[in-house]
Amino acid sequence: MVVSGLGDGIRTTALAVFAAALTRDPVQVAMVTLAGKLPWACVGPFAGVLVDRVDRWRALWICDVVRVAVLVVFVALMLAGQVGVVVLAIAAFSLSSVQTMSNNLSQAVVPDVADKETLDTANSRILGGQFVTVEFVGAPLGTALFVLSEPTPFVVDALSFVVSAVLVFSLRTVGGDPARSCVPLTPAVLWSEMVFGVRWLWRHQTLRTLCLLGGVLNFAVVGVLGIAVLYALEVLRISQTGYGLLLAFIAVGGLVGLLVAPGLVAAVGRGRALKAVLLMCPVAFLVGGVTTDAVVAATALAFVGVGISVFNVVTATIRQTVIPAALFGRVNGAYRFVGNGLSPLGALAGGLVADGFGLRAPFFVGAFLLLTAVFVVSFGWPGLLSSVREARRDGG
Repeated sequence: MVVSGLGDGIRTTALAVFAAALTRDPVQVAMVTLAGKLPWACVGPFAGVLVDRVDRWRALWICDVVRVAVLVVFVALMLAGQVGVVVLAIAAFSLSSVQTMSNNLSQAVVPDVADKETLDTANSRILGGQFVTVEFVGAPLGTALFVLSEPTPFVVDALSFVVSAVLVFSLRTVGGDPARSCVPLTPAVLWSEMVFGVRWLWRHQTLRTLCLLGGVLNFAVVGVLGIAVLYALEVLRISQTGYGLLLAFIAVGGLVGLLVAPGLVAAVGRGRALKAVLLMCPVAFLVGGVTTDAVVAATALAFVGVGISVFNVVTATIRQTVIPAALFGRVNGAYRFVGNGLSPLGALAGGLVADGFGLRAPFFVGAFLLLTAVFVVSFGWPGLLSSVREARRDGG
């Protein structure tokens, strides 16, 4: 999980820099980001159904092998000089589609190796390792490798998945997969199980609310990140290498958030922790939107990284606690369909807003959306996350 995360970080940043090297049109650059986020909406629910029907550990290494194959084709097209924005978008969509399945599998197997009392710590460590490799190491490394040679970051990405596949292949599940259905997976059955996951989620008040909050957060953040490379180059006036360092600052914030999340939850509870980070993010966006100083912008965005990490750790633990193991794939797929499915819309909206009103505008739109979410939560929060026990009861 952590090794493949290094490849994900390298590839995501390299694709953004590659897009900016091909065009300075913010809509086209944002389209590559949109393509990378779209699978959460159109592939995620199907992946959730499959997670409840397959050997989860085996499926993890198969996902890595498939990504290696896609990257081999992509690098071959690069060497032949056949890569444009459309090919970048197709590659981003294909690789993210497999990543959607892989991430769902990764969350599903965590309870196999950690008990309920240590899930916050386990999720913090796993997400921390992934965050370090994806953002802190992978992001700046992806930029540096692209500057060195355009195909290099994608070759390294492929190698990371080879190593990950070998490591996961050697593992054996500790707790064992939940009982899998013997009913053939026809289109009708697939649709029925997807609908079941959505309905289960919708009936669960706590998960439903967290899902919508996560969707707003993802929409706002991806709306900014979709044009971040142009913001760095044209507003902050820094180089491509400087853009990689800007992402590294965000990653530092994310790492800090992952490290402090268990202690923060223990000190103030899950509800107050989530409320605090939802207040912090819009303030950081406002600072990023008004400044032209790279250090100030990086510091502000680092606080966004803190907020995202705390939110992810807490909500992952809640899902793993309240969703039955045999249903986890379907319900988690539905959760991510809504929560992450708004990401591509955020990328599209960020590109259009930046094209019409300037590269600072997505920051202000994001801040407004998050402040609105905080306002709604402030009036509807009492009792929402008072305890995981209550959340389990209202799941029906």
